[in-house]
Amino acid sequence: MKKTKTETQLKLDRLRNQYRQLKKKGDIRGVLRVKALIAYYKGMPAKTVAACYDVSLKTLKEWIKKFEAESELTDQPRSGRPAKLSVSQAQELKQMISRQNQRVWTARHVYLLLLTVFKVCYSVKYLPQLLRHLGLSYHKAVHLLVKRDNEARRQWIQETLPALYADYLQAGWRIFFQDEVGFQTEGTLAYTWGPKDQKTEIKNYGRHGRVNLIGAVELGSGIVYGILSSFKVNACRFGRFLCHLKHEMPADKLILICDNARFHKAKWLTEWLKEQTPWLHLEFLPAYSPDFNPIERLWHWLKTEYTHNRCWASKVQLKQTLQQMLLELPRRVNEMKGVMQAEIDRLKQAFDYYATPFPLSLQSLC
Repeated sequence: MKKTKTETQLKLDRLRNQYRQLKKKGDIRGVLRVKALIAYYKGMPAKTVAACYDVSLKTLKEWIKKFEAESELTDQPRSGRPAKLSVSQAQELKQMISRQNQRVWTARHVYLLLLTVFKVCYSVKYLPQLLRHLGLSYHKAVHLLVKRDNEARRQWIQETLPALYADYLQAGWRIFFQDEVGFQTEGTLAYTWGPKDQKTEIKNYGRHGRVNLIGAVELGSGIVYGILSSFKVNACRFGRFLCHLKHEMPADKLILICDNARFHKAKWLTEWLKEQTPWLHLEFLPAYSPDFNPIERLWHWLKTEYTHNRCWASKVQLKQTLQQMLLELPRRVNEMKGVMQAEIDRLKQAFDYYATPFPLSLQSLC
């Protein structure tokens, strides 16, 4: 004969079903209540259940009463603490921070602003959460080159650069991107892995010196050529660099894409360049457009590989390190190609921005 379930067993079955449903929903508080009631209906004394689940006896009895009345054991919506800032005040705060973007905003500054303007006091630790809720983020500022000529930049991407690669490459010219970079004897500090709770200390000799590198890179081949100078780069030293290029590549015709540094356009240098037109031509980037010069990324890579977290006692020692670097570059062409590929991808983004197809001549360098 089939046994019928007792009333207590039926209640336990109902609780177990609720337990599965609440667990699936991720309702932690509801799951806690159901587990407490299961223990109670299995025969555990009410005081013991309350002690085990860290609730008062009164609270446990309320849960039992709700369950007996077949009410939900889940949390009801709570109004919460009233907001200190009204919706309009929150929007005003956001607008004030957005408008005054020429100053540095930290949580401490926002705290003082709220206290003086809105007479509201928040915990400084909570303020980042509030600001993110308003649609703000904590990020590093970037420079906006106000003298940048957007029309000249558009023309460079849409007309000048594609024409250079289409015409000069077919005529047998080689195209290099050229720039100058400085290396300091103090080096530059960067993040690195090391033993936990121990500082990574870099010996600093307290010497302030600089060695300049005048260089050029050919996209696609990854060929880099450069000369070092312990003195400030000027038109004379730039001219010497061009002569070195001719010596290294006597049979080649060269296009150098340069920035608009004043010494690149010195009068005597311009006159001299007119005599070199059979083998040399300088093309200038739009003003204030370092993002159009792929060699900038190469400089960053070289500093990361050779000078970050290092210091030198003299310019002589630094120059020796950089000379060794230049000797090693031909053996690291594949690595440099990877670096320059990322820069070509960035050029693609510039072409996309100006709604211009990426030239086939540049795609062949990828």
